[in-house]
Amino acid sequence: MSKKEKTKPEGNHIVAVVIYVIAYLAMIYFAQFILGGMVRGKVMQQYANSPELQVKLAMLTAGAGTIGQIEVLFSAFMVLATGKKGYIASVFCNILNTAIVLTMAIKQHNVSSIPGFIVPISSVVLCTIIHVFANKISQKSHELSKSYEQLMETNRIIKDKDEKLSYLAYYDVLTSLPNRHLFIEKMDESIVNNANMPFTVILCDLDNFKMINNTYGSSSGDVLLATYAEKFKNLCDDSTFLGRIGGNEFGFIIQGNNSEANILNFIEKVQNVLSEPVQIGSDVISSTASFGIASYPNNAVSSSEILTCINSAVSYAKSNGKNRPCFYEQY
Repeated sequence: MSKKEKTKPEGNHIVAVVIYVIAYLAMIYFAQFILGGMVRGKVMQQYANSPELQVKLAMLTAGAGTIGQIEVLFSAFMVLATGKKGYIASVFCNILNTAIVLTMAIKQHNVSSIPGFIVPISSVVLCTIIHVFANKISQKSHELSKSYEQLMETNRIIKDKDEKLSYLAYYDVLTSLPNRHLFIEKMDESIVNNANMPFTVILCDLDNFKMINNTYGSSSGDVLLATYAEKFKNLCDDSTFLGRIGGNEFGFIIQGNNSEANILNFIEKVQNVLSEPVQIGSDVISSTASFGIASYPNNAVSSSEILTCINSAVSYAKSNGKNRPCFYEQY
């Protein structure tokens, strides 16, 4: 909340307290001086020798009692409506009212009116009780509000951690590509949802990557992998799914009945990306890769079988000179 927003309610409370005090004092003045003095005087004059005097005085006393109850309610309302400021104003008004009652009683030598100060004193006690309990309720409300905010913050942290864990479960941190788990799920999804729709899986295993790490450092190797991942994304359209399924292994799922020529054409594009030199600090690095290719349902009918096929094919490609593609059925 801004300073301006805080100042506005404070100003409203001050204005309200001023209005309440003026109204309260006006009511006291009307009840004690005008109504009490004039009516009591007329009653005494008119009914001085009349048996109806006691009745009229009783009615006057009842009216004064009603006004006293209104004063109590008015005091309580001030405390509830404006908090601490209203409480201070209420105490001030009731003490002033007590002083007025006592002064009038002494001045007019009317001892019977002295008990009238019980009403404002009672109002002070009542307002004090209300103020104390209102403060306790406000404090409890503040504590609950603070606890609620802490709970919301805890929930937000938990939600963020859940989202992060969910992301880590399906995506590779270094390249932001789908990881092995999501890659397998994608194959399973393609098999279940499109039982009669063939697709091809390509495993791209970078050659001599361990030597690259040993020569240039693992951080340079990470930069190289991230760079290749971004470039591989540009080769993929809506029918091609890309993932990082191993330390230096990328996988492609190409939907549709692709011919051998189309697959080899795609692999050539991947090889062109790998052959482009990558500037990492003062080093210029390029790489090659061996490729294992298997298709569904010609070579395998499950994701685990497909992985076995492409791993066997890439192993054969590496053992036969590296930097070459190998279809599973060709060896």
